[in-house]
Amino acid sequence: MRTRRELLTLLAGTALAGWSLPTRASSLRLLTRDPGAQEVLSAAASSSTFWEGAQVRNYKEKAYDEVRLKALDTGYLAMVTGEGQRDFKHETVVRTVFENMSRLPQVEDGAKAVVRLGSGTDSRSGLSYADSFYFLDFSFFYGTYGQRMYRLVDGDRTILFFEHLNENVAGAAWPAYQAKMEQVVASVKRRSLLNSVIPVSEIYGMFTVEPGRLHTSRVTFTTRLRFGEGSGTIARLGSEMPMVIRSGLQSGFESCVAIARQLEPA
Repeated sequence: MRTRRELLTLLAGTALAGWSLPTRASSLRLLTRDPGAQEVLSAAASSSTFWEGAQVRNYKEKAYDEVRLKALDTGYLAMVTGEGQRDFKHETVVRTVFENMSRLPQVEDGAKAVVRLGSGTDSRSGLSYADSFYFLDFSFFYGTYGQRMYRLVDGDRTILFFEHLNENVAGAAWPAYQAKMEQVVASVKRRSLLNSVIPVSEIYGMFTVEPGRLHTSRVTFTTRLRFGEGSGTIARLGSEMPMVIRSGLQSGFESCVAIARQLEPA
């Protein structure tokens, strides 16, 4: 189990000298209803120069081998990539992210609840989507957010990109979703009623699953999570601190590997 401090943000083998993300067609657009998320994610998915100037750290003998932080106007866009130190099938990794994040509380102590709200085909993009609600423990407070994730097959890779779930995204399903989310918040046992439950102000990102270099599959998790003004100093500053972001990325990546192991035992 991961400690809740390791989840303070959300949510292969050996470091590879000179390794860089593959170059892709620059015309790829990841359609979201959040224009800011669409611009950033589309660029990250297709531009070979997107991460130039980012902070980069490499790691050995871990499930992940690289973490990058790209400075934005406030805070960072963060990325972690790796191959899980095992030959996971491509579809196992996709199923982990798209269908099985409700298992996160089984492997991550900081995830108090992850609930599937609904699924279907998005009217704008024509892509399959999955809507979920996350209730996370950040030690000094609790954080919540809804997320819509889309599944896009792009050649030999699958991109599972997501944006903040709100009324504009959910449409007619929003009232039913709100009722489910309120039930989850009411049902989670908290350390104290004085511990605040703070909605995340901004969340978007993507998981890219593609052929690996040392193992069968490589997954790259890119995310932007931020608590904005009015969220409190601890929440706001914590979500913008590089050390905290790296810790959350690493913990989240390892938790996803743990779920993949459940789906595909050795």
